[in-house]
Amino acid sequence: MKRKMIILLSFMAIIIITVFTIILYTNKNNKESEREDDGIRIVTSFYPVYVLTKNITDQIPHIEVDSLTDFSAGCLHDYQLTTKDMKLLSKADIFIINGGGIEGYLEGVLDNYPDITVIDLSPGISMLESMEHVGEDNPHVWLDPELYILQIKNAKKGIEQYIKSIETDTDLRENKGSRSINSDILSKLNSNTNDYIEKVDALVQEMNLMLDLVRDLTTNNKVSNKVVIFHDAFAYLAIKAGLDVVYTVEIDEDNPLSAGEIAEVIDIIKEENIQYLFAEEQHDSTISNRIHEETGANVYIIDSAVTGDGSKDSYLDAMKGNIDILSKAFK
Repeated sequence: MKRKMIILLSFMAIIIITVFTIILYTNKNNKESEREDDGIRIVTSFYPVYVLTKNITDQIPHIEVDSLTDFSAGCLHDYQLTTKDMKLLSKADIFIINGGGIEGYLEGVLDNYPDITVIDLSPGISMLESMEHVGEDNPHVWLDPELYILQIKNAKKGIEQYIKSIETDTDLRENKGSRSINSDILSKLNSNTNDYIEKVDALVQEMNLMLDLVRDLTTNNKVSNKVVIFHDAFAYLAIKAGLDVVYTVEIDEDNPLSAGEIAEVIDIIKEENIQYLFAEEQHDSTISNRIHEETGANVYIIDSAVTGDGSKDSYLDAMKGNIDILSKAFK
């Protein structure tokens, strides 16, 4: 009898401990969920926007930044949203996009997420016309560091407005919890933005020195100013350097260039005596190498800063690399 009582008490103790553990675990998850709801979730459309946003929100409490697309996705002209992407958007408070039509995959999608605040980085930026698609904008503005600074300011302004709206919008404040937005958050956002702009501005000065040198060389006919580019991302730098983009080779993974199209490019290069081909890291080098073999034109690889390891300095590193490439090409 005594033994049965001990077994019964032991069994009851196990049940009590189990129930108590479940209660503790549930409470912990609820608190973590409350903390998550109290924060601001920012999702960015692709890599350059992610790097920009990470810099200006660096070490700011309660702000979480994710990229909708993988860091290796590159440009998004033919991107298709996944179920994972949709789930990420459903949890976002803010969605930051580059604008200019590069996020074509979003057409109609954001109508399903009316509560998301969309920050477009393109207002106030005069875009070049696309060399690949007549009548459309060339959205690769981040390749011009001066325009990139305008994007940084647009991002900061949008995030700042959202943070301030939490204080004035009763429903939004309730969704984000009762905590008032600490003024230190806005102060940190401002200081981060100023610090990043200062770094990019130093890059602007260095880039302009190189572009002025190239322009001087081409103006004085010391080197040819005619170039062929693969993808029109390089157009912003080419035009600032006074280069004449004679032809833009449009490379599409789904519709590769035909033999006839490659032959046409080769004929143009020979006729115009073009010495410079500027390709991109994200594209297969097979075509550019073949054109080089057929024409003797030199191939230089430009980093369009659309892929990377997620580090805060990846844009700066990419653009410094491009300065070195331009120096190598024209010096």
